[in-house]
Amino acid sequence: MREVILQKNISFAKRIVKHLPQAIRNKLPVEITVVSVSAKESLALNRAYRKKRTPANVLSFFYSREYGEIMVCPVLIRAEAKARGNSFEYQMTWMIIHGMLHLAGIHHEASAKAERTFEKTERRALEKLAQLNSRSS
Repeated sequence: MREVILQKNISFAKRIVKHLPQAIRNKLPVEITVVSVSAKESLALNRAYRKKRTPANVLSFFYSREYGEIMVCPVLIRAEAKARGNSFEYQMTWMIIHGMLHLAGIHHEASAKAERTFEKTERRALEKLAQLNSRSS
């Protein structure tokens, strides 16, 4: 697997964490690595761990309280961004937030209520980051 870990990516992930609610931040691993994978690698991981026959845009792996990984598939995320009319950066940010919520033990698959709460949390974090970015522009 190829890791794309640049100082810029690390500081970006830390900035995302700062805009999540404190209750969620407290549940996250101390260190989170964001790893870029190909669609083929994503498919293999999704088959192995989720028994799915399609590649995933984002997968989260909580290894311990100290460490977790978020696997992102830029090829899929870029296609989703285009289909939704979003920028690649927005869609990637959204998927990293999505992965972080899973690392914190929050899952949208549990119920309709859980899905609404999950989506609301994603939206709020995205809005906070958008406000921050518009102020710094």
